[in-house]
Order: sequence, then C-alpha cells, then structure tokens
Amino acid sequence: METANILKQTSEADISVEKTKLAVEKKNFPKLFAQIKERLEKQDSTALTGRTAYEFHISDLDGVFYVEISDGRIDVQPYDYRDHDGVFTASAATYEALCDGSLTPITAYAVGRLKISGRMDQVKTLMKIFA
Repeated sequence: METANILKQTSEADISVEKTKLAVEKKNFPKLFAQIKERLEKQDSTALTGRTAYEFHISDLDGVFYVEISDGRIDVQPYDYRDHDGVFTASAATYEALCDGSLTPITAYAVGRLKISGRMDQVKTLMKIFA
C-alpha cells in the first residue's frame, strides 16, 4: 500500500514538473524567437541572391523556427520548414549569445554549442549573417 502511494506521489510530481517546464518554455520561446527575428531582419542581406531556407531547433525550449532568404529578403517565421538547406540546433543561451554578438557561429560550432547539418555551402551564407 505504501509503495503504491509513493509511486503515485512520484508520478504526480513528475507531471507537475513537466507542466511547469512547459509553461516556462512557452514563455521563453516567443521572447527568444522575437529577439532572433529582430536581429536577423536588421541584417543587410541585399547582396544575397537566390533562395535558401534554414530550420532552427532550440534544444532546451523544444522550439522550432525557420529563416528563408530569397533574393536579398530575410523572412523569419515560428514554424518548421521541411524543404530546408540546413538545420541549426543549439540551446536558448547559445542563440541569445549569437544574437547579442558575444558568440560567433564559428566559435559556437567549434566548441560544440551549435550543431549544423545540411548543405554546407548554403549554411555558410547564414553564418555570415549571424557573424
């Protein structure tokens, strides 16, 4: 009987922790997304030609957004994008450091804070914008 109560309490505590975590994530993803969107849309991308798209994963917030560059215009949206040229995965803290300029994409990648997959020639384009 006591074991059942302990298991029930543990299960309820796990559910409570998960609900709290989800509430925090929902608060933080919109804020971080807005910060990233503002930073990227301020960049001068007029010299960029063609079309490339990137998907971003924020690992600790379980958030996804995409960046599309099309003939010098940057579009940042809070959705996943299946037809992408590259995928970037990092923690919220890493993306914040990239946005405020205290970390470069190359350094983040070199030290393992930023994971990159996809067409590297296309990924380099976006790394230049974050730099």
